Amino acid sequence: MDKTKIIILLIWFLDILWIGIFIPTLPELAKYYEVSAHSISYAIVLYAFFSFLASPILGQLSDKYGRRIVLILCVVWTFIANLLMSLSEIFIVFLVARIINWFTWGNISVLQSMLSDISKTKQERMQNMGMIWALFWMWFIIWPILGSLLLPFSIKAPFWFMTILALIETFIVLFFLEETNKNKVDKKININPTTTIIRFLKEPKVNLFLISFFVLILSFSMYQWMFPVFLNVKFWIPWNIIGYIMAWVWIMIAFNQAFLLKKVWLKYFSLKNLFIIVNIAIFILFIILSFLNYFPVFLVVFYTMVLFAWVVNPIYAWEIVESTKEHDRWEIMWVLGSLQSISMFIWPSISWILIDKNISIFIWWAFIVFINIIFLKKIYRLLK
Repeated sequence: MDKTKIIILLIWFLDILWIGIFIPTLPELAKYYEVSAHSISYAIVLYAFFSFLASPILGQLSDKYGRRIVLILCVVWTFIANLLMSLSEIFIVFLVARIINWFTWGNISVLQSMLSDISKTKQERMQNMGMIWALFWMWFIIWPILGSLLLPFSIKAPFWFMTILALIETFIVLFFLEETNKNKVDKKININPTTTIIRFLKEPKVNLFLISFFVLILSFSMYQWMFPVFLNVKFWIPWNIIGYIMAWVWIMIAFNQAFLLKKVWLKYFSLKNLFIIVNIAIFILFIILSFLNYFPVFLVVFYTMVLFAWVVNPIYAWEIVESTKEHDRWEIMWVLGSLQSISMFIWPSISWILIDKNISIFIWWAFIVFINIIFLKKIYRLLK
């Protein structure tokens, strides 16, 4: 593994390591600042909103001026934001710091682009994307442990930890990271994020892939967030046990994308066949899950489904990225992330109704995947 790739992956890991540390602090932050739970939720909402606005702009700037200079701006801004959150005694100052931290998601997207820049072949790009997704899911496993270790010291201990990580990250970017964008392009900066999504949805080479990708992640977002509720209602599993069950989900996702992706999926199946196998397997497993009432068997089938489901992100991302122009690759990565965010806004209104009406959520998810299978014939023709 070359030096640049190691540095990019290290920066990526530092970025994602402290993303989840923030979440366990929310109840204690509400007490610390003497505000309601509703008020403290703005710390997440504002961050998500400004990240959505910032990411496409940062991507265009990295295409025009280079990845490294934009990444330096991001990590310095992140350090300042974390320092403010660590020092703030007033809630409004804390919220302002979260707004400043809107650059954080830009770090991740720029790093994805850098890995794409240094990938010499399509196969290498596919493997690199698998590695960063595996690292991304590692924080789902790590942050509960870190949060549990840090919070007993102080409510601000996690934020000081985040500040230290941001400082280390800034040092690495400034002194060790080289520019990867060798083909800068002079273009007008578009500040409206929706125009980028609409533009790619009009592209005949990628629009079917984007629609199919969105349909699949819609079903995944639903089970990802509603599955704990489903386990509690359907099988009467206590919340502490559900935590362990979900932890194993994230472990399997990381193992799948760090190891199985290269050693099994890409080794024994072509990309064309993977599209067919993954979609049909997920559909069948969703159907089976909707009828199972014996929990141990249900769990085995569910974990099997997870292995197939989390091949979706890399194979769709690879094909969509390969079907776009070199200077559009950062923007299409942002579009993929935006579609995932949109899917997370849709699931509550549907899933809560299904659970309240005692309708199997897996039957609904199977129906969504079946819709996606309809696209497969046309998608198969477009695959390289």
